[in-house]
Amino acid sequence: MLKRDFIMVQIEELAKVVLQIILNRHTGAARKIPAMIQTVYVSLKLDRETLMNSTPEELVSRLDQDDDGGIQRLEIAIKTLIEESYLYPDKQRDMLLKAKELLQYIQVHDNTFSLERVALLDDIEALLG
Repeated sequence: MLKRDFIMVQIEELAKVVLQIILNRHTGAARKIPAMIQTVYVSLKLDRETLMNSTPEELVSRLDQDDDGGIQRLEIAIKTLIEESYLYPDKQRDMLLKAKELLQYIQVHDNTFSLERVALLDDIEALLG
């Protein structure tokens, strides 16, 4: 139970950072975004290259950290990747396609259904055109 609580606290804190990234993008405070993205990646012990070049299974295994929180951490990493894609218009399509692949993996392998994930997939589809 203690491990589960720790996972939830960590996920909540990272989700707050991702929310701050989204708010900064919408309010024009974009200069803070790269540092916040880096904070999320460092907390997850991950980087964009690993995220882009690893299979979903490899990422979940890497993010599990012996507490089975890999799926939840991967979802945070995906949201971070989506936000980071706005910083790199020339790489945005590839980043969004990877985010879509990873979200679809989570939809299939997570034991909970998420309307937020469905909406995020719809948003990605709209951005991809």
